[in-house]
Amino acid sequence: MQREHILAHSPTKAGTFALLILAFIIAACGGSNSNTPTAQQLIKNAQAAIQQVKSYHFNLVAKNLGTGGKLPIQSADGDVLVPDRLKASAKVLVFGSTLAVNIITIDDDQYITDPISGKWEKTTGLLDPRTLSDSKTGVAAILGHIENPSTPVDSNVDGRPCWSIDGRLDAKYLAAITGGGAPAGSKVAVTICIGKSDNLLYQIIMTGVAAQGDTDKTVRTFKLSKFNESLTIEAPPITPTPASTPTP
Repeated sequence: MQREHILAHSPTKAGTFALLILAFIIAACGGSNSNTPTAQQLIKNAQAAIQQVKSYHFNLVAKNLGTGGKLPIQSADGDVLVPDRLKASAKVLVFGSTLAVNIITIDDDQYITDPISGKWEKTTGLLDPRTLSDSKTGVAAILGHIENPSTPVDSNVDGRPCWSIDGRLDAKYLAAITGGGAPAGSKVAVTICIGKSDNLLYQIIMTGVAAQGDTDKTVRTFKLSKFNESLTIEAPPITPTPASTPTP
């Protein structure tokens, strides 16, 4: 009764007490969102940041790949030296079998190891680092064409704090990673994670038909890390094919 009497006859104290309670409620319920940037801000910053990167490590994993794709890579782990050099170890799906190979791309020249002999030979149709680095076809373009991006939420990629954003994307913008070939107008669900400390893209998860042969169960995860580390990528030694000897 004494406490009620004091509050009832002390408007200033009662008002202060009520304000303190209100401030506590606001801090508990909504204060954590005050520092959350918008998806549009994060994407814009990430587009600018990735254009300043000179090199990075990447890891690509694909699950539930179909047959007939232009770039049937189940997994690839390697490095990109911007703008035109790439080196990676990969597992590719060939006629239903998984083969381990190494790949190198330097400008227009692409090389792959024979899965049996291990010898290097020239090839075509591999991941093109120039396409990945181009602002109109690469990572920056992927970010810029995400539709209806969700409100960012706290997340992390391999222990690195980042903002996670969901959205949808026309599959044609993923051709630099998937090889393309999806039916026109195909949309895939994407989740991206943008680094809190550096605004760099750490991960893209793509679910759905993003390339020829995919299904709605196809999932690709593309991770980026080790930005701007010193790299050297050179062309591999090519063993000349012996000339055939004419039959007498």
